[in-house]
Amino acid sequence: MMKKLQIVFLFVFLAACSSNVQVPPTVTPDIRQTPSLFPTQTLTPTATLTPTPIPTAIGGGAGKLAFTSERDGYQEIYVINSDGSNLVKLTNNITPKFDPAWSPDGKQIAFGSYNNDSGGLYIMNSDGSNPTKLIDTKRLSTYYSQAAAASGFGIGSPVWSPDGKKIGFSSSYYVGCCFAHGYTSVINADGSHLITAEGVSWSGIVFWSPDSQRIAYSGSCGGGSSICVMNADGTSHHIADGRIPTWSPDGKKIAFSSGPYNNVEVYVINVDGTNPINLTNYNKGWDGNPIWSPDGKKIAFSSYRDGNWEIYVMNSDGSDQINLTNNSATDGNPVWSPDSQKIAFVSERDGNNEIYLVDVNDSSMLKRLTENEANDYSPAWSP
Repeated sequence: MMKKLQIVFLFVFLAACSSNVQVPPTVTPDIRQTPSLFPTQTLTPTATLTPTPIPTAIGGGAGKLAFTSERDGYQEIYVINSDGSNLVKLTNNITPKFDPAWSPDGKQIAFGSYNNDSGGLYIMNSDGSNPTKLIDTKRLSTYYSQAAAASGFGIGSPVWSPDGKKIGFSSSYYVGCCFAHGYTSVINADGSHLITAEGVSWSGIVFWSPDSQRIAYSGSCGGGSSICVMNADGTSHHIADGRIPTWSPDGKKIAFSSGPYNNVEVYVINVDGTNPINLTNYNKGWDGNPIWSPDGKKIAFSSYRDGNWEIYVMNSDGSDQINLTNNSATDGNPVWSPDSQKIAFVSERDGNNEIYLVDVNDSSMLKRLTENEANDYSPAWSP
């Protein structure tokens, strides 16, 4: 039986799909519980849950990885060198903390937290000192009229803008046991000037344009399941039907997932909505959740084409698609190293969720980074 794995507030598949953009159905988690990133495996992808991608900062060097661990009985943030040495616990109390995200200069880490059905967005120094709350659910609930009936509210998936001045994040509220609505918001790194994107958000992830002026997200800006681009004033416009958009490092294209549940594919499209191209073009199975390499040369994506979740990489034009993980266990949540040479990912191949590293150019170069009976997940590379 699969152990629980925290990737907070997976809005991606919690809302109803439009007729032309569908994804495998999921069971909506209770915010007060630890939702699982990966479902119990089945013979078809329609009963499984695809891992939510986590974007990484662009930078150089091997660096460190921050991650969430349950090894102390509750969720805390740790850092570890990319060679597996010098494990350090950054947070230390019983309030769950998750979804670490490095600032572009590597000096701070943002993270989500919740306690007794209340959520918060925090930042701290990269050594764990000076944790500061930027916003909590009480403040957010004043912006959402539908939240009056909420029995739970959460904040997660923070992502820094490339210039380090703002943080995008996701929020959701629950009625009873179940997800009700999700929102995409942006706030200044000092906690001021909150902006919430128009329409309901289906995705818990914000993807910044390289110039820090816009975000892409999955939402209802097109009346259904849409790829949305939000301007600085919070207004959004539809550029395609699909989910999980991610901006190319040169700012010219957006990659995303689209298609019926039995044939989801990875597409790229110009940021103005022109020239959509099917990159995976596999015609069966499930390929989605694309993540560009920081140098823009490759795209990693999650695939169910082999009967279980694997991580594939391909060139940015869709050529040379390679199964990077190639294991019967569930592998997911790929994040690129800043130098585009390695991918950190979460795997159950040793019986519980652990973080691994694999060389993009030689998949035999595989390293298990964490080793604990509890779950480790949500890796994020330092810049």
